[in-house]
Amino acid sequence: MFLHEKYAVILLGFIKLINGQRWNITYIKESVKLPLLVKQQDAIKNIGDLMYEDMSSPPVIRNAISGGFINKSKNIPLSNGEAEKNEKNNLVFTTKSKPKRLIQRCALNNTRCKTRKQRKRTRFLEVFQIVQFEHVACTSDNGLEGTCLHEYECQSTGGTALGDCADGYGICCVNQFLCDEKSAASVGWFNNPDFPSPTSERLSCAFTLEKASANIKQLRIDFAAFELLPPTGGVCQQDQFVISGQNINNIMPILCGINTGQHVYVEVGDVDGPFYFAVQTVSSESRLFSIKITQLLETDELAAPSGCLQYFKGPQGYLESFNYRDKSDIGIARISSYLNNLNYAMCIDRESQACSIKYSNEDEMQIVNYDSDGLPIIPPDQAGVEIFNCPSDWLLIAATRICGYRLNDGSVIQDFTLNAPIIDSNAGPIVVWFRSDEGYVGRGFKLNYQQISCVNPTSI
Repeated sequence: MFLHEKYAVILLGFIKLINGQRWNITYIKESVKLPLLVKQQDAIKNIGDLMYEDMSSPPVIRNAISGGFINKSKNIPLSNGEAEKNEKNNLVFTTKSKPKRLIQRCALNNTRCKTRKQRKRTRFLEVFQIVQFEHVACTSDNGLEGTCLHEYECQSTGGTALGDCADGYGICCVNQFLCDEKSAASVGWFNNPDFPSPTSERLSCAFTLEKASANIKQLRIDFAAFELLPPTGGVCQQDQFVISGQNINNIMPILCGINTGQHVYVEVGDVDGPFYFAVQTVSSESRLFSIKITQLLETDELAAPSGCLQYFKGPQGYLESFNYRDKSDIGIARISSYLNNLNYAMCIDRESQACSIKYSNEDEMQIVNYDSDGLPIIPPDQAGVEIFNCPSDWLLIAATRICGYRLNDGSVIQDFTLNAPIIDSNAGPIVVWFRSDEGYVGRGFKLNYQQISCVNPTSI
């Protein structure tokens, strides 16, 4: 068996005399192992459905399969010298055995004899066939991202085969983190038990993740789907998604509500693990979650600067508070509001030609602040700026506190009842902070950012 880091290799097996016939059968294995001996008309155990192929008269006829075995009643007898092929490119063929004969050695100068023996060797080598395919990303039957592997490789890593790839030579292998299990997979999915359908039963689902290597620095958590019951007054009292075990100075907030499309980074470089992921629910209502977890080295392209809870790449995109969405894909109860006691950084990767970045607001914004008498500091439909207007809950953009119901720092438009773009031309890392206290909460924010090229810095 030949094995390459990026390729799977399929190789023919051995030859055996059975009932006066010689049978060759291929098997895909990580190491060389003897294949099963098969007899004509017998059920053949194989990795995939065999497909009968008459070399002289196509098309190919797929054989029936039942319980992992080829259906014996529908198994077409092998004809002498015919080859049969299955969708995994395994070959099974038979030839009649030949009578024993003496091995004839070629004379030293007998060119004709040597040519004849060389042709025989060539015909024998043609029996071997190598199929290669790259281990690239693939999409599984249920929509999850996986890796295109050989089936045996997938099983050896604890993955699940969810569909074909590489023109049928490989399978889309997905690592799924199940309740009460432990894994050290570098990439995997934590889904509700009935995914892709919602789960209605009360849940207490947790799994343990160990480091894939000692050099892992971060975990990136992508919420491909995330719909739990909403917070109450900014606190996740009913449903909770909890991560624990990370660096003590980078505690991940407890999340709930609707966070589909969001992501977070968890710092783990200072600890050995393991790390614990849990979803707790308190009632029998529909929940849906599909969470991709990726372990990252410091040098990985996806790795974020230290201290960033979220990290965005690209010339433009959106910054959105947790539980901002007001539409559910499964009809779950929804109360759009940010969470209490947050203090985190949203970092943006600066484009090579960008000299500044513009923030604008086209959606509803509500970051509230109240005085000691319980009265709102900022009037409705107005922007708040700096510490006197924004003492407790605020966004920090270009070293300026922003809050209220509009995005406007007063630098472009003095009317604070209007939204106005904010331009950050500071050098260095691009960071937007968000902070909330333990008191009142509002809807939150969804800001558009656009990096501006140095070539035309005035095009805002």
